[in-house]
Amino acid sequence: MDLTWDLESLYPSFDSKKFKGDMEFFQYELDNLNQWAETDLQDRNQTLHQMEEFLQRYNAFKAKYACLYSYAELVLSTDSDNMEAVNMLDEIESMAARASDAFVSFSQWLVKIDSLEEIISASEYLAEHRFHLQELRVQAKYVLNEEIEAVIARMQSTGSKAWERLYMRSISTLSMELEGEGESRRLSLAELRSRAYNVNAAVRKEAYEAEHQLYKSIAELSAACINGISGEAITIYGLRGYASPLDKVLAASKMDHSTLDAMMEAIRENLPLFQTYYRKKAEILGHASGLPFYDVFAPVGGGSAKLTYNEAKEGIITGFDTFSAELGNFARKVFDSRWIDAEPRPGKGSYGMCVDIFPIRESRIMANFNGNYMDMSVLAHEIGHAYHSSCLACETMVNTDYPIPIAETASIFCETIINNQLLKTASASDGLSILERGLSDAGYYIVDFYARYLFESRLYARRSLGVLSVEELNELMLTCMAEAYGNSIDPSTFHPYLWISKAGYYMAGNEFLNFPYSFGLLFSKGLYAQYQKRGQDFVERYQSFLAATSTNHIVDAAKLMDIDVRSVSFWKEALVLIGDEIEDFIRRG
Repeated sequence: MDLTWDLESLYPSFDSKKFKGDMEFFQYELDNLNQWAETDLQDRNQTLHQMEEFLQRYNAFKAKYACLYSYAELVLSTDSDNMEAVNMLDEIESMAARASDAFVSFSQWLVKIDSLEEIISASEYLAEHRFHLQELRVQAKYVLNEEIEAVIARMQSTGSKAWERLYMRSISTLSMELEGEGESRRLSLAELRSRAYNVNAAVRKEAYEAEHQLYKSIAELSAACINGISGEAITIYGLRGYASPLDKVLAASKMDHSTLDAMMEAIRENLPLFQTYYRKKAEILGHASGLPFYDVFAPVGGGSAKLTYNEAKEGIITGFDTFSAELGNFARKVFDSRWIDAEPRPGKGSYGMCVDIFPIRESRIMANFNGNYMDMSVLAHEIGHAYHSSCLACETMVNTDYPIPIAETASIFCETIINNQLLKTASASDGLSILERGLSDAGYYIVDFYARYLFESRLYARRSLGVLSVEELNELMLTCMAEAYGNSIDPSTFHPYLWISKAGYYMAGNEFLNFPYSFGLLFSKGLYAQYQKRGQDFVERYQSFLAATSTNHIVDAAKLMDIDVRSVSFWKEALVLIGDEIEDFIRRG
């Protein structure tokens, strides 16, 4: 079976007539969009027609962008040295940035329209975009005038974006020489971090201590970066009228404070549950003073069974069939149509990824299949992302964007289906390994991300008063880690530079890349709990729910499944499932 993907339905190559033609058309669409905005938005005499025309032009622009950008991204993800892909991504992004002028102009124009709902109801096309138009109108109050927004965009390129690039470049070039297997070898930071999963405890500890030293070496530089990025965010979001960077993120996530507060309350109350898991893991690994932080991701169970790619394929299809024939058939289509690149090879990213290409109603999945049970879970996870997007395949481009907190829903749900199937058939050692890896991931997204959320919340509060020193950042990080992990982790093993290892803090314009992932994990677990109770009734409503995630606020989408995300009890119910897994782990261990 071929383990590489087929990109022919997108483009044969960068030099192909199709790709070059689409690049030319993309430029044409972009120029026309901006020219139209400059001339046709000067009055409001034909508001219905103007709204329709903008959406049609903007959808066409986004569709062409999606194809071009996706192809370059996919090529680069499997060939990191492909400079043609690097340059093409940069060119496409630079071109796309020019569309922001038209988008801001339309948003400002839209907010001045009277009787918007009446106009939308008079057009079938506008009615399809009701949610998007209403959201644009709400968000327009946070958009400054075109001249100021243009200045901000230009200033950010030498401000927060420059700080981000400096941090990313500094992190990517870090390396340290270590002894191993009779020879000295220079390892990148990514290679050191991958050793957190090594079966050898000495290797894990050595790699963690090396990380510590590398982060320490760029601490002053990283402090300048994080201060620059967070300071700019506070200033710009304040100018736009947001109460805080968190308020901006919640608005973009189509989520409210009540939902976030309910989830965080449930997490805080259940931290002892995860701490019990970490203490048990410490016991299994032979640690008497709590689990060393360098062993948080250590493998447990010793399972060594292997499976072929074809066995993984059949296992996923069979597992998905237990949920619904439609999900099983979708997985079969993904494999048979070669949407997956699963072959490990030099130059290919070490992560899992799903890229959705809505204009051609397809997705592409990148993974590295080495024959482990966990590889099967990763494939199931990424196919879940593709399935979610397939439920939106008939939507226009602006109606395909679902919020980050809900983006992990279908993926973790599908992963849960497969992991539960594997636990029924695996040997005792493999079963323990599968169970523990799932708990390790859950602890990462709940406990570690809770610490990250605390740190970022307090960072903005402190940054509003002035610049933080390396020592203050260290102290803040250690305090937040201790609150999250409690006494389950040996406190002497927390290194104070962990704030440098969290790339999300340095991604300008993408603040709080922490709680959305906790939401995704727990929401999917909560859905799975509902599935166990309702059976077929849940299955019949699930696809409709996924299809509604891009055109509803989270609280309203959840109501389609009779779920109240503002209720602490829902989140506690989701955590009960993880609690059951922890009890199973303790029994098996």
